[in-house]
Amino acid sequence: MHFSAVGEHCEYPVEFHISSGGEYIITKIHYPFRVPDKKLRPSVAELVTRANHGLFYGKFDMSMDRGTICFREVLTIDKGEFSEQSVPRAYMIGLGSVDRYFPAFMQHMYAGYTPEDAVFHSELDTHAEIVEDTQGPKVKPNTTPQPPKAATPKKSPAPPRKARRKKSEGKKPGQGELPI
Repeated sequence: MHFSAVGEHCEYPVEFHISSGGEYIITKIHYPFRVPDKKLRPSVAELVTRANHGLFYGKFDMSMDRGTICFREVLTIDKGEFSEQSVPRAYMIGLGSVDRYFPAFMQHMYAGYTPEDAVFHSELDTHAEIVEDTQGPKVKPNTTPQPPKAATPKKSPAPPRKARRKKSEGKKPGQGELPI
């Protein structure tokens, strides 16, 4: 059976398969992207391995040839029977897992995060006890910016004055006179 499921980040193709003997139900939820750069695939495979390490149910698979990634879960059918909730539970676990790690793949492939950092960010809720809440940089007091001062118009320089001599008051010319 094939259909699409809408998660928080995007729409994921989903497949359900029953093994030929009827002992297993296999759920596969695919990412709607592939890793196009073959040189990037080994580091994405590291990310897959790091993500798988923290999972209890299911696992991520990656095709190194095609660059496709999916989440796979296998349910066993014991004596041809399983509970009604088994398939929806498996589906929801798978959908939650692909949606949880979607940002990790995007951060690694397009934002340059290391596989370790990308997975750590996706699993922040499980790392709460080791994450230290440090104070950020000190924030300066909120000062409201002052409007710019109005520019005072510059005065044009006065025209040059002609040099004049002061008139002498009762003195002979040339005495006490200074040119200005």
